[in-house]
Amino acid sequence: MGGLPATSTTGLVDSPADGSAVGRLDRRVDGGLALTTEVNVGAALLRAQRRFGECRDLTALAEELVTEVHRCGHQRVLLLETVARSRHRELEVLAARGDLLLVAGRRFTGTDLTRMSPSAVVELVPGHPRAPRLAVWGVADASTPALEVLAAAGGAAWRALVATDDARRAGTELSGAQLLLSGALRLAGLGSWSWNPATGVVALDDRLREMLGLDAEEPDPDLDAWRARIHPDDRGPFTGVEDPAAHAGTSAPYPFRVRTADERERTFLGMSVPLATTSTSVVQGLVLDVSAGEKSTGELVRLAQCDSLTGLANRSVLDTRLAEALERATPTDAVALVLLDLDRFKLVNDTLGHQIGDALLRQVAVRLEDAAPPGATLARLGGDEFVVMVPGVSRTDAAALIARDIIRRVRSPMLLPGLPEPFVCTSSAGIAVGHSGTGDELFRSADMALYRAKDGGRDRVAVYDSAMRDEAQARRDAEHRVRRALRTDGLRVVWQPIVDLRRGELVAAEALVRLEDPVEGLLEPKSFVDTAEDTGLIVDVDTWVLGEVLRQLREWRRAGQGLQVSFNVSGKTLEHPAFAHRLAHSVESTGAAGSSLLAEVTERTLIDLSTSTRASLGELRSIGARVGLDDFGTGYSSLSYLDRFPLSFLKIDMSFVRPLGTSERAAAVVEALIGLAHAHGMVVTAEGVETEQQAAMLREMGCDRAQGWLFGRPVTAGDLPLPLPLPPAGP
Repeated sequence: MGGLPATSTTGLVDSPADGSAVGRLDRRVDGGLALTTEVNVGAALLRAQRRFGECRDLTALAEELVTEVHRCGHQRVLLLETVARSRHRELEVLAARGDLLLVAGRRFTGTDLTRMSPSAVVELVPGHPRAPRLAVWGVADASTPALEVLAAAGGAAWRALVATDDARRAGTELSGAQLLLSGALRLAGLGSWSWNPATGVVALDDRLREMLGLDAEEPDPDLDAWRARIHPDDRGPFTGVEDPAAHAGTSAPYPFRVRTADERERTFLGMSVPLATTSTSVVQGLVLDVSAGEKSTGELVRLAQCDSLTGLANRSVLDTRLAEALERATPTDAVALVLLDLDRFKLVNDTLGHQIGDALLRQVAVRLEDAAPPGATLARLGGDEFVVMVPGVSRTDAAALIARDIIRRVRSPMLLPGLPEPFVCTSSAGIAVGHSGTGDELFRSADMALYRAKDGGRDRVAVYDSAMRDEAQARRDAEHRVRRALRTDGLRVVWQPIVDLRRGELVAAEALVRLEDPVEGLLEPKSFVDTAEDTGLIVDVDTWVLGEVLRQLREWRRAGQGLQVSFNVSGKTLEHPAFAHRLAHSVESTGAAGSSLLAEVTERTLIDLSTSTRASLGELRSIGARVGLDDFGTGYSSLSYLDRFPLSFLKIDMSFVRPLGTSERAAAVVEALIGLAHAHGMVVTAEGVETEQQAAMLREMGCDRAQGWLFGRPVTAGDLPLPLPLPPAGP
């Protein structure tokens, strides 16, 4: 997994290019400084290795590791351990540093982590299912070890501690028979069974045969025959290979219903344990008959099968029924999975409290029960996620009708205790229909559809199709390309000329990022920038581009050339707490004039203007940089937010410029936009100018600047038509 770019002494950021352990130092600094930095990195790494080696337990190692990573400059650091593997794996925080609400012991899901947009997530021991992983936010200092190096050092110490613990545990662990005896002492008078995957036989002892009413001469059942005796709803935790105990540790006691030889149904309480000392992973279990005189038996069964808050089925029951439904399904008799997620449920908990949130979840469960068709299984996965599994569905549109009815019912106002007025909650649903494959595959498909529904504006239904699978794969491929480019110095900057329309002179250039893919060649932003935004990698991309901008400005300044540089900066980058400070420091260290920088932001950034974004924009202006609005007219185009922050320039989107000369309406709109910008004291640049007629019309309308293929396509810095005159006053 790719690391973060290291802060450069000459630019804002310089990404590693040679894949070395300590990361690439900026080759543009003098040799003495590079040697000093390398020595500092080595010393820091040796210190970290020594401190890791001194840890005597995993808790101490976790604290030392996050401390070292935080010391490297990452603003936020989490060390995470996977504690449950399901559709949304559950993660536990082992240690944390930085401005985080999450502390050691807190749990959340892998989906939650993705939404938090960490800068990087690195495994301590790649591929090891038990090893923790580091999640970091922010950019590290160049004079510190690379994130992967610290993770590898921590992973080595972790493996040593685990090996020591395993050896100690192996010396004191009881045998399988001793574990069963311990269980028997807790549950006196038990029958026992064992299942051997090598033979497929479930061996029953005399006591369990007596409890089941079986003759001593009757042969032991195989796994299928044993499953047939157990109630269908209770087979999940008690079928050998699916038993949690078959993988790790002794299971907790669980109730299950079983059919005896005389066709009566009895309720047993069982527990099971793997015999880890055998090569065939034999599983043995103990059974207690709790049918006679046990008033709490029904409650035990309910707790084993139900979500405690809503009373709906839990994940274990849902997985069992879904697997059985898929086994019975045919192309004309498929299984529909409706994955339901409440919109903005976190806001309910944060503003109204968890008691209101729990009451809301219970009422949603009631409405699901009212809306579900006969034979459906309703389940709550946790949080605000619900599932409706419907077997026997012949068409996708039938499942969509069910989902839309559910969405409608959930949307109806509901009375919640403690609220003076009815509360309205919307929800989104993703649908997948299948007649083969596994339950996990169907869940993944429904999850993609749910993502589409939420991305489309929430309060709607989306049905999975092959295009979603292709889009998901494209997003994964794009993310891989961006991470690889950041890791291997695979980003490039090209420069598009910007001319003064009145004088016809080149006065600025826009820095445009490209990604050099080893297979597909040079890729334009449309193929990777959206993914970089979604994953949070845009912060690293923007930082790298700004480093190149400052480096190029310094070269032009040394050559006596005056040129302004326009560059795009995303809202997520402006949200980064260290962005503006590091930019100001880099401008000072490179000697670049702040007035040469033209920072372009989108309308969305101004609409979502947070405190940190406003502070970053203010810092940009304080160093002399001009801030302007890019692609005006493609967003919400509300005039009110033009006054929310003092802007220096505005760029009219090419979709308004291209119709000039062929549309009187387009000409009227562009002229009005130019007048509006001038009224706000802004300089206007028209994008996408391709013909002399367009340029002449813009000049007549009073447009200040223009860029487009008429004046030059994006080229390398060496291909720009230098020398250039000094730029005119204004941005």
